[in-house]
Amino acid sequence: VFAHGMRQEWCEANPVARIEVPRVVEKRIVPLQVHEVKRLCAAVAAPEFQDMRFSLSLLLYSGVRPAEVARLRPEDVFWNERQVMIRPHASKTGGGRMVKLRPLVGMQREDCYVPVNWQRRWRQLRRLAGFSRWVPDVCRHTFATYHAAYYRNMSELQLEMGHRDTGLLRS
Repeated sequence: VFAHGMRQEWCEANPVARIEVPRVVEKRIVPLQVHEVKRLCAAVAAPEFQDMRFSLSLLLYSGVRPAEVARLRPEDVFWNERQVMIRPHASKTGGGRMVKLRPLVGMQREDCYVPVNWQRRWRQLRRLAGFSRWVPDVCRHTFATYHAAYYRNMSELQLEMGHRDTGLLRS
């Protein structure tokens, strides 16, 4: 606003330009341990949680955010191509992307749906897996950590995560 005012000669200086912007310090991200991932997979194998198999595979093996899972529609799943579209309206940043569908063992096309009461079911699944405390987006961070360590391809990971560049991944 002040820059526009200066161009219009309504003011001589931009007082906001003198504000020092604090450096953002990224917190250490601790991914789930392998045994914790196994606990989630064991919980989703329970008969009462079969409807969460698709969601868990997206969270753990595709890096999709929980809010993005909750907003998915059936037409966003391309089973034959093994891809899921995260549409701009469903993403955190407003940018769409395609992610690889890496289904859990034994998952079928008919398993690819998100239950209506997804957020409640997701909390119940975590409780069944023995988690009393949960860090938001920890599944996404787990995916990124293990993908980077195994494939060592930051550019591919950047595209799947929907990041503008690899800087955030490197930090």
